[in-house]
Amino acid sequence: MALSFHKVAIAPVITGLKNAHFFINKGYEHAKATDPNEFLTASIHPDMKDFRYQVYRFTDAAKFIPSRVNPALEGMTLPDEEQTFPELLARVEKTIKYLEGFSEKDFEGKHDDEVVVKFGGVKQMRLPALDYVTKFAHPNMWFHIVTAYDILRMKGVDVGKMDFLNGTGAITIEDVSQ
Repeated sequence: MALSFHKVAIAPVITGLKNAHFFINKGYEHAKATDPNEFLTASIHPDMKDFRYQVYRFTDAAKFIPSRVNPALEGMTLPDEEQTFPELLARVEKTIKYLEGFSEKDFEGKHDDEVVVKFGGVKQMRLPALDYVTKFAHPNMWFHIVTAYDILRMKGVDVGKMDFLNGTGAITIEDVSQ
């Protein structure tokens, strides 16, 4: 089986979003016993943005990949309006559904195409699509997923490494202790 650009660019993102959905839902269930807003507005450090912001950014990092890699593909609009756990979970679900709509053909031959990312109209970067995906889009998404995960852990949610890596149970893990 050949490794396609789609498998590199999109498949791990979908897995990461599904696992994030799992641990965010776990956080929501935990937060129901207290004040969910305490979780939604929590941050790890005073100069860091809150939990909601982390979800906004990791879904944005994911949703930008298709249209930046292949400008012929329709982009997705996600205004940062979600304020509750159910709204944030729906945002993650919407992003997953959007990404699942792309095929390997949509990414075929695009790995060397130039991607230009502008930052606030004052800075920009230009790089091949493969570098954009592996050196910017993925790390950016994972940074914000990890930060959201860490906020939930900091708030006492019982999430562990396997929730992050395999919350959806997509990977079969066998008990071989016998």
